Amino acid sequence: MSPLNRVAHSVVAMSLALLFAASLPALAQEPPAEGAPASGMGSGCDAFNWPLDVERQAFENPSIEQVASGASRGSLKDQAFALTLQPDASVDYALAPAKKSKKADTPRFGGILSFAAPEKNGSFQVTLSSEGWIDVVQNGAALDSAGHSGAKDCPGLRKSVRFKIGDAPVVLQISGAPAATIKVAIRAVE
Repeated sequence: MSPLNRVAHSVVAMSLALLFAASLPALAQEPPAEGAPASGMGSGCDAFNWPLDVERQAFENPSIEQVASGASRGSLKDQAFALTLQPDASVDYALAPAKKSKKADTPRFGGILSFAAPEKNGSFQVTLSSEGWIDVVQNGAALDSAGHSGAKDCPGLRKSVRFKIGDAPVVLQISGAPAATIKVAIRAVE
């Protein structure tokens, strides 16, 4: 290859490298597709895949309703409350939680709530204020999530999981929480 061709190839290669490097920030800022599982938890309140302003506002309310684990809540509908939990080992779950805590040396808490069938079938999202695992049980089986979103560094919000819920009673199970109280919001997905 002639010296002139080597210079031309080097210039082309450098130009392509610069174009590729310049496009990386734009690619990194692209949000994930609606409902697509994130590759991991994002950072900050803008990391959620869907808006959670309603939940954040409810969780900031100093007079949020206090609910004890084991309560029956009527039909499944939009609501927010602070759930008092028990040590995981003492909770009588409808089904064993789908995920075991990775931090076995740290005390973990859980709880259950019973709901009558929703007034209208559809997708609901369950949002937690802090770390914890969410299981929704209907007709004796755990429902698969229809989408999930989380953020590590969003004060007062940690994760939100969507479920398609049919016309039958529902048991909500929270497990693996780091404290004896967690705020929970349930909202129909529009």
